[in-house]
Amino acid sequence: MPEIAYVNGEFLPLERATVHVEDRGFQFADGVYEVVRTYGGKPFATDEHVARLFRSLDAIELKLPLGADRIRALIEEGVRRANFGEAIVYLQVTRGRAPRHRGIPKEAEPTVVMTVRPLPERPVRLRENGIAVMTMPEFRWSRCDIKSIALLPSVLAYHAARKGGAGDAVFVEADGTVNESTAGNVFIVTCGKLRTPPKSTHILSGVTRDKILAAARGAGLETAEERVTKADLYAADEMFLTSTTTEIMPVTAVDGRPVGTGKPGPASARIYEQFARMFIEGDRVP
Repeated sequence: MPEIAYVNGEFLPLERATVHVEDRGFQFADGVYEVVRTYGGKPFATDEHVARLFRSLDAIELKLPLGADRIRALIEEGVRRANFGEAIVYLQVTRGRAPRHRGIPKEAEPTVVMTVRPLPERPVRLRENGIAVMTMPEFRWSRCDIKSIALLPSVLAYHAARKGGAGDAVFVEADGTVNESTAGNVFIVTCGKLRTPPKSTHILSGVTRDKILAAARGAGLETAEERVTKADLYAADEMFLTSTTTEIMPVTAVDGRPVGTGKPGPASARIYEQFARMFIEGDRVP
């Protein structure tokens, strides 16, 4: 089946999907987005993703004429139409088309775009071997809790990490406070305790993040949402990143320094197994 898109009320082949050149998403990154994946061909955690979409819309004062039920139905319909084994759904809402001006237009109609593509298979070796990351000074805006489409800082940070031989970058404040990676939340394990930065305007509160915390507690680990520093990363026994598409990605080195033994640790494997038992209903993704 071809990759498909939905643009303002119409499903069509992805290659035919277009928006106007004066769409404010293109001109100003004036919009928000969500990403939903499937397990067993069914959209996962749709309620949580849609709720976060509407929180982001409220934060930028963008009123969407479609309600949450309609958005959920569109996601399900897109997955059904695409009919991939597993799919990744990208949903974007912008303030719509208007003459280019920084002022928020009063009568622009929001642009709603959705794409449905096959979910890429992540090589098993990545989870088995883990990745290295590099820390980077925080240079993004102070409302990272909004899932904004303005992702240039993350693009540049990820590019710098890859040029430096790492798999991702982690943003760190001037005082050493760790926020998140370019596209995921940060977790460390120290003396059997799982720690992750608390919810704030400096991180995007991941849907997977919350489920990983629940899975860790289900696996019998102590958990804490508290400040994590760069020094904590260097001293951790284990570290991993979480996101919708990567689930859990072990980190084996930070800034060239090994994390723990320099290999993925037992806690991350234990948490992932519990995550699969609790939330994937047996449809494990390798």
